[in-house]
Amino acid sequence: ILKLQFLYFIGDTHKKRMKLLFVALLSLAGSAFGTEQVRIALGKTTDALSVEWHTENTQGGTPTVRWGTQNGSLIHSATGDSRKFTVDAGRVWYSHVAVMSGLSVNTEYYYQVGDSSTGFSQVFKVMNRRTRPAGQPYRHILMGDMGSSCAFTLCTACTQHSYTCDKTTCAKNTSVGLVSETDADMILHVGDFAYNMGTNNGTVGDQFFKNIEQIAAWTPYMVSHGNHEDDATDLAHYIESWRNMPTNSVPATFKSANGEGAPNSLYFSWDHGLVHYVAMSTELWFGVTDGTVTLATFLTWLKADLEKANKNREAVPWIVVHGHRSIYCSCDGDCHADAYKVRADMEPIMFDYGVDFFINGHEHNYERMWPTYKDKSDQSNVNPRAPIYVVTGAAGSQEMHEPFIFPQPSWSAFRSNSFSYSRMFVYNATHIHWQQVQTDPSLFPLSDYGRVIDDTWIVQDRHGPFNANEAPKEKPTTCPKGLCISHDHWAPLLGLEDGSGRPTHELIAEFRDKNGDDAWRAKLSGLMAVAKGSSPNTVQWEDVRADGNSDGAWIYPKGFSWRHGRS
Repeated sequence: ILKLQFLYFIGDTHKKRMKLLFVALLSLAGSAFGTEQVRIALGKTTDALSVEWHTENTQGGTPTVRWGTQNGSLIHSATGDSRKFTVDAGRVWYSHVAVMSGLSVNTEYYYQVGDSSTGFSQVFKVMNRRTRPAGQPYRHILMGDMGSSCAFTLCTACTQHSYTCDKTTCAKNTSVGLVSETDADMILHVGDFAYNMGTNNGTVGDQFFKNIEQIAAWTPYMVSHGNHEDDATDLAHYIESWRNMPTNSVPATFKSANGEGAPNSLYFSWDHGLVHYVAMSTELWFGVTDGTVTLATFLTWLKADLEKANKNREAVPWIVVHGHRSIYCSCDGDCHADAYKVRADMEPIMFDYGVDFFINGHEHNYERMWPTYKDKSDQSNVNPRAPIYVVTGAAGSQEMHEPFIFPQPSWSAFRSNSFSYSRMFVYNATHIHWQQVQTDPSLFPLSDYGRVIDDTWIVQDRHGPFNANEAPKEKPTTCPKGLCISHDHWAPLLGLEDGSGRPTHELIAEFRDKNGDDAWRAKLSGLMAVAKGSSPNTVQWEDVRADGNSDGAWIYPKGFSWRHGRS
């Protein structure tokens, strides 16, 4: 399968484009910084919140978080744990983690972080474990695959032309996008950060954390690990940059290229309200390990965690497992070999322990599956008899999005390749309201930014392990009208529409059969001229390498060779 995704640049010539790229990278390099990149996470107990921030040096100061229920009266304080980061070439910086404890639930707190030497941050405000009245849902925001540039879901002002999309950038319009979700109880980012955190000696990662501070310092920001955090440098950035997660994994630490072991954030779990969340790294199936933390240790830990969660379902009925790569999806080749590899281990475990949802990114699109087991589905969200799988990897990155190559399976309820993020409204033990919010400035007018494109309810009256005798048995050959919806926005841009109303994958297959793969590659390259700020000479293919990482492979034709045929 040929998989195209874009890098957008300003300019008409390769020389000018590379000059602008160099200037953009130069502007990120070598600048000193004080107390910044603040983000907060749920604590290990309901009376705690954990905050992390970065500084360029320590200068003998004591990293501190101070807080209180009134702005101007931050009467409580705690000392932070500091760690030196030495993996970036030519520079050293420090991460600090401090815990605010003894907090009351359903209470707003003002806080700031820093030290007497490098200075303190601005004062932020956060709600600790909001208690929702009956009839008002908990509001969870979920998304994956968001870069420093092209972070289109963050706000309307984010573009492909700059790594910077911070509070100042987004100030013009905070009524839509992630910046508008100020009533959210929690944000979940399912892997792939910054593109990449280690790029340009880590300064692209710095800017990513500056960008998200406008949401992540105000609302608990939870994560799981993605394939763009696989190599030694990016993995070290991930491990050290999310030390504030409420880890409870076994083994408890992970040793990255940065040296001494840090909290093992490749897998861990926490409760929020009525939901038990389990973070997992799908990269354990693809070689990520420190020799102690392995796929085997994860699977052993996972079964014990889900066993414990099932004993607590009267208090916390919903279970959501999240990772990066798909277990079910239908857009391209990732949905075959890689998904099958993870599915072989995970599907029986999630079925046996009654997991309600599996949420992932990786595919730069959105796809919500019907409750599915062994490729079979009942096409109903009322009392699901198997887990529901959701791909929400369309927050926006330089790899952009891609066409749907394969027909939509009967277990796929809704799919769209526009940029978007997910809302999960948890009403009570039996009802969840799910929405997908479009945030795509590349193919749609600004008036469409923020519109809800998918809206459904999930009703589950009987939480617990699923029953194999009641599991979906038949694989429908077709979907009744309205039960399987597919929006592929590439057909008009590809110039393949013929008025027949046929789906894009059929039009693509017909074109390639008739004209050959060289003509198909030429058409894809020609599409670059249509994309904003792009040039037909600059392309990016996703997953051109065996490890799923296309970094450095984007200069055409010298950077890499096209994949021929339909793998």
